[in-house]
Amino acid sequence: MIFVRVWPGSRLVYNRWGIPEPRPTLKHSISPRRLDLVLMPLVGFDEAGHRIGMGKGFYDRTFAFRRSKCHRPALVGLGHECQQVAEGIMPSSWDVTLDALATPRRYQALSRNHRKPENRASI
Repeated sequence: MIFVRVWPGSRLVYNRWGIPEPRPTLKHSISPRRLDLVLMPLVGFDEAGHRIGMGKGFYDRTFAFRRSKCHRPALVGLGHECQQVAEGIMPSSWDVTLDALATPRRYQALSRNHRKPENRASI
């Protein structure tokens, strides 16, 4: 994954999924370690902040440095309540855990130490 700055009027190109995005250039790229917040799409998630993505491992590889004591950027999973799995997801050693979950109905911060729910706020 490459992260680039986007300004008003930035030229966008359609990616292979038909989503407009800035043209990825290394000249304007930003290290993932310099980001403050990343909103991550979810296919599925559990209350502990484990996620199921599309199976390609892009986010896990990009944010692998987060498995150490690095707490930046904050990783917030975006999904819908119907995507929550009742039983916990068994994470693999390479999985990166979320810092928070956000759905149209709630925002839930997760504890850094145990990745258990800290609080719930209805939206």
